[in-house]
Amino acid sequence: MLGLFLGITLRFTAAGVAVGLIGAGALAAAHRTGRALRLAGTTVLLFVLATAWVYFTLPEPSLATTVQANLMAAALFGLIAAMFAGGGASVDWRKFAQAAGKHQSKERQDVTPGAKPAKPTKLGGRFLKLAGAAFALAVVAFAVFAIMGIVDAKQIANDAPVTSYDSTSKAPLPVVSSKKVQAPVVNAPATVLTQVNNSLSNIPNANVYAVDHVRAQINGGKLVYVAPLDFDGSFFRYLRYKQVDGYFKVDATSKSASPKFVKKAMRYTPAAYFGKDARRLMYAATANSSYVMMSNTPQLEIAEDGTPYYVATLVRRYGVTNRQDFRHKAVVTLNAETGKLNFYQDLAKKPSWLDVAIDPTTTSDQVAAWGAERNGWWNANGWGGARTGVMVAVTGAGTEGNDNDVTPVMYDGQIYYQQSLTSAKSSQTSVMGYTFTDAATGKTYYYRETHDAMTPDRAQKLAKDMMKQTGWKPKMPMLYRIDGRPTWVVSMLDSSNAFRSYVYLLASGNGTQSTVATGSDADAALASYRTLFGADPTAAATAGKKTAVSGTVNRVSLSGDAMSFLLDGDPVVYTASVKTDPRVRFLMAGDKLTFTARVAKNLGSVVGKVTNATLK
Repeated sequence: MLGLFLGITLRFTAAGVAVGLIGAGALAAAHRTGRALRLAGTTVLLFVLATAWVYFTLPEPSLATTVQANLMAAALFGLIAAMFAGGGASVDWRKFAQAAGKHQSKERQDVTPGAKPAKPTKLGGRFLKLAGAAFALAVVAFAVFAIMGIVDAKQIANDAPVTSYDSTSKAPLPVVSSKKVQAPVVNAPATVLTQVNNSLSNIPNANVYAVDHVRAQINGGKLVYVAPLDFDGSFFRYLRYKQVDGYFKVDATSKSASPKFVKKAMRYTPAAYFGKDARRLMYAATANSSYVMMSNTPQLEIAEDGTPYYVATLVRRYGVTNRQDFRHKAVVTLNAETGKLNFYQDLAKKPSWLDVAIDPTTTSDQVAAWGAERNGWWNANGWGGARTGVMVAVTGAGTEGNDNDVTPVMYDGQIYYQQSLTSAKSSQTSVMGYTFTDAATGKTYYYRETHDAMTPDRAQKLAKDMMKQTGWKPKMPMLYRIDGRPTWVVSMLDSSNAFRSYVYLLASGNGTQSTVATGSDADAALASYRTLFGADPTAAATAGKKTAVSGTVNRVSLSGDAMSFLLDGDPVVYTASVKTDPRVRFLMAGDKLTFTARVAKNLGSVVGKVTNATLK
């Protein structure tokens, strides 16, 4: 890896190193051997220090950064060369190529006390001019690159791989209907992190590790979170253990799911040192390509067989700017056990297990550029700009990305990043449309909202108001299509980040009582929500087999016009409509019932009326 970093450093400092070596050669030709050696040594020392700077800071190897770094290096080395040449050496540049053995004229310097200091020699003066010119060019380059970023903003935004639709009918919204049910994501990342940290005590040497991030992905056909262990503490702890013992995996859709620890000897992680630092290995392997690795930390993703890989997204820069060229994306993977690297510049060739090739930050940047600047930078940001068609992502309502504006969802076996776009005017709280970015390809799909629909942050505020007495906090609002109605599903967490309840809000509603339902689980909330619109509260079970049922009531839960109950020894959750049978409102534990229901899996929809032998 040292050789790679030396090459990367030379990329940033080639002009400066060249100036230093030319200066040393000029001094040697002028018979100033001592000064030539000192300048050459200083050049080598500064190159070594620059290598250390590159190693620790990992500067972006874009064209703009490379040009500016070389110009600044030329200015610095030119100044140093002028200092070494300013002690009396004079060189006739026309004879510089002649043999070094010929006699060269020298100027004497008056060292008498009180005498005026000698003026810079011709050689020193030339290097001073070179340093000044390089610095001036660096300033000009900085200004040019910044201006080009503004000039090219419209083209960059319109080149982004975004496909627009005039309605939400084809949007990849998770569907809940009589024929299809996609379980809502219950566990917010905050909940998972709390659960995992509570489980750390069962891991050997737990005091050495920390778990500070999770990644949503598909494993075994299910949406799961993966949370890797990493070192927490000093360099000396790392020297003692040199590896972490594995990662946690948690079901994202079950509120009763518990973290499962998968034991793997992971030697290559972001918190490791020397040649096992995941981020530096990835940077060294890709910095001399035309791609730039994003600044966020590599994330862990697991293959279907459980093999852990750290994954990082790369992009190209547009022209001479530091703006992203969203047409070109790549991904690099690092086997956390063996350290083997793979760089995929063509995402079509990435392995099938890699669900998230595009990270949330890249997604946020792409949607932000397209939403705001496709009609020009000045239109969106300039003083007096018209702001025609400008849209911005709603922040604070997601779980990832810039300012938490992105939420991962699963649809038909793929991960999408969901974002809601609204007006740039902060007082407006209606959604203008939704974007879904395919995490495997980086392509974004925009669906214009043609109806009134609240933003997810407003849905969060309304959900919080609904549960004000509990003190629970709303997290991760997700848009579902429930019986054809776009609906915000909000998870409510307590102070320890444990899941407590759902709040379902009609997206086109205004938070009124007739458009909001709550429930301690997905089934109860769904049943309550459906009764708001006069629908069968258990429409998901209407296709089930018609069955005669009898038993003793164990538990009951009334939500709106839906009465849900459990029978002793029966795992099915039965639901009856109060509108159909008003007497079921009075069910209580111990009642002996007989009724007919359509049963599908663990849901039962009561057909007709319930016979209650206990009720007189």
